[in-house]
Amino acid sequence: MTNNKKLLISTALVSLIISSATYAQTTNFVGPSVALSGSYVGGSSEFKTGTGFSILSGGDGIDSKLGDQTNVIPGVDLNYGFAMGNNFVLGLGATYDFSKTKAGAFTSNSLINGEDATFSIDSNLKDHYSLYIQPTYVINKDSAMFAKVGRHYAKASVKSAGGFDAGPLTVGLLGDDVTVSEKIEGWGFGLGLKTFLTSNLFVQFEGGIVEYDKINLPFRLSGVGELDDNAGSHKIKTTNATVSVGYKF
Repeated sequence: MTNNKKLLISTALVSLIISSATYAQTTNFVGPSVALSGSYVGGSSEFKTGTGFSILSGGDGIDSKLGDQTNVIPGVDLNYGFAMGNNFVLGLGATYDFSKTKAGAFTSNSLINGEDATFSIDSNLKDHYSLYIQPTYVINKDSAMFAKVGRHYAKASVKSAGGFDAGPLTVGLLGDDVTVSEKIEGWGFGLGLKTFLTSNLFVQFEGGIVEYDKINLPFRLSGVGELDDNAGSHKIKTTNATVSVGYKF
């Protein structure tokens, strides 16, 4: 065998060994997995009205952030990882929450035209789930860092209570004690770390943020009906810190 042939064979063997070792690093992160998660979620909402609601705002409208609320939310995370080359895996997955998220509360107490004016708004999300992609950089055979981009879906419920008498009119948010429910969507972004404790069992830590599309809310003045220029809007945002324990099949 000539020296050139020996060199070619040696080079091929070395390349194969290096390639195998590199792809072996991603083995734990490729394929299907399921995880149970616990999330510490902060929910907040921003509430706005049009300038037509002058009796409360002097013609400027209302722009108020509802008080933040915190939640502990259990959930499930389904994922499938695809090897994308040296040290890279692309994960596709879905999540689902098992309980609702409180997303902000607001109470206003005022004296208008000599009458008590008390309004309250409570906001929450339920049936929340997401579909996501998860680009992953494999550090070694047991650990990887990832980013996550997802589309989030939920049902938002906004409950209004209270009102006041102002001469011939009774003014109330949404029409006094009313709950408005609407399906909403939003984009979520996150970063995290995934570590295998055994060849199948892993833990995952991540932080993220989700911003949902706004909900349109009407005001109602009894005897006048709904006034379009008094329409309000309500926008929900959540932040989360999540710990997951999972099994890779």
